[in-house]
Amino acid sequence: MSISTVSRAFSHPELLSRERRDQILSVAARVGYQPNRTARSLATGQTGVLGLLVPDITNPFFPPLVRAAENRANERGYALLLTDTDEHAEREKLLMREMTSRVDGLVVCSPRSTSAPIKQIADSRPVVLVNRTVPGMTSVTCSVEAGVSALMDHLYELGHRRVVYLSGPASSWSNKDKRTSIERSARRVGITVDVLGPYPATFEGGLVAAETVVSLPATAVLAYDDVMALGAIRGLKDRGRDVPGSISVSGCDDVLFASMTMPGLTTIAMPIALAGRTAVDLLLDQLEHSARPQQLTLSSAFIPRDSTGPA
Repeated sequence: MSISTVSRAFSHPELLSRERRDQILSVAARVGYQPNRTARSLATGQTGVLGLLVPDITNPFFPPLVRAAENRANERGYALLLTDTDEHAEREKLLMREMTSRVDGLVVCSPRSTSAPIKQIADSRPVVLVNRTVPGMTSVTCSVEAGVSALMDHLYELGHRRVVYLSGPASSWSNKDKRTSIERSARRVGITVDVLGPYPATFEGGLVAAETVVSLPATAVLAYDDVMALGAIRGLKDRGRDVPGSISVSGCDDVLFASMTMPGLTTIAMPIALAGRTAVDLLLDQLEHSARPQQLTLSSAFIPRDSTGPA
């Protein structure tokens, strides 16, 4: 077969028939051939590496996204370089600039930077944003609207008429989106929402928030994410408040721990892994096919568990 046909089996397998691709890969496996990334980089001017920036790798929201993104990148013949920005906007801007010379494109998750430096990076490398939109840039967002609406119906049916939203980081785009959705759904069913915070999106943030929650007349707590919700449950129990006996608590994301706690955490499930795979596909569409910017929105789902009960 021609060199170009063999090359496509590794770099663009979708361009070949399944029979032809399987034949080439079978021979490659028999002789122990592996593509040489350095040689490919010299020939094409590309690194064969994609960058992925996350704000906090210790947050259980991100590992499923990272794994899904890495698997998809590997399937498409790319390696993935992971960097943690530690929730700092300035560090994020610095790392984005540094990575542009080392990768072919960037996936940036929940960026804390303003739009200007992100757009500047996008002028030199393809960029896909996750959980953030910037006009004229490609993004994947997870909408909480469907999950929040179902959660509010659930709380209203249980008799709740006053709830508290524990706000996440002030610089978080998704925090603003969640607050807007919560307030809109609450008005629809006739529930009053008190907003506290902002708090760090951490277990400790939930512990701190619980100190204020116990002084309020609210019968339910809605936290920015599951980690904060678990901290709030611990803080409320430390102050003699039974969950869900005297107050209900719900989170957002449906991370692994949400179903493992006692009580199980009522939450809004976000399509985290799908967001990671989709972001890589959109990035490679830009790299390989010069695709136009597009903004995709993935939907959420409500997951009722034992941390919510009658008001």
